[in-house]
Amino acid sequence: MIDDDAAFYLPDGDCFVGTEMAQGAWDVNSQTGVAVLALLGHVLEDLPTLTPMGLARITVDLVRPVPIRQRLAVQSKVVREGKKIQVLDLAVTVGDIEHARARVLRLRELDVSHHPDVPASSTTDDPATRLPPPDEVDPLQSDQGPGMIRALDMRPVRSGADAPYFWVRPRVPIVAGEPIRATSRQTIGVDFTNCVGSVIQPGVVTTINPDVSAQFLRAPRGEWIAIVGDTRFEHTLGRGVSAATLSDQDGVFAACTASQLVQPLT
Repeated sequence: MIDDDAAFYLPDGDCFVGTEMAQGAWDVNSQTGVAVLALLGHVLEDLPTLTPMGLARITVDLVRPVPIRQRLAVQSKVVREGKKIQVLDLAVTVGDIEHARARVLRLRELDVSHHPDVPASSTTDDPATRLPPPDEVDPLQSDQGPGMIRALDMRPVRSGADAPYFWVRPRVPIVAGEPIRATSRQTIGVDFTNCVGSVIQPGVVTTINPDVSAQFLRAPRGEWIAIVGDTRFEHTLGRGVSAATLSDQDGVFAACTASQLVQPLT
């Protein structure tokens, strides 16, 4: 059972405190990247632009684990300000220590669909159309495991390698007392790129992603996001790379990549 006021974060002045809902799978005292990305999306909506703009790219370096139950700040700096392009740097800090940093690109939004000479997409393929819809998939058991399992409605769909793809939607607000913002819905699925399509043996090996990057066509429509993709490993170097598409029930809205550091535990 999730309390009505449960959320990934509690507001604390101009800062935030990660709750147990933000708890990740690798360390009970650290936040999942899913929560960190969702918080960055939340904060972005408070940062102004000169003209109507939307999130086009976010690249996040997860410098060190972000602790739960500690007060954190999200600091912002405008790198480039314009009417067509805006570039921002965001930093997630606890005290004087930086735990994550992001470079954000926002682009102006202008309807050009009426123009006869705009280029057509080279593909309309959407891997999510090969998945059953979320209402036909059983939810992941949510009364056990890290807080993020309870905070997210996750519907796993097995791929040919028996590794799950997911339909995902949040069960709780990103920040307590506030509705989930559109940009948080845009970023909340990005960290699921890590090891997408692969089978990881818990307690035997870790595959921590020190970064994740996404480029967006648009914000998602509706609650559900599908994450579909593949991961490649180079065992001689202990590294991996994942690539995923994020889709809603209207099609693909983002392409994502993530690096992995592969570390055997035995």
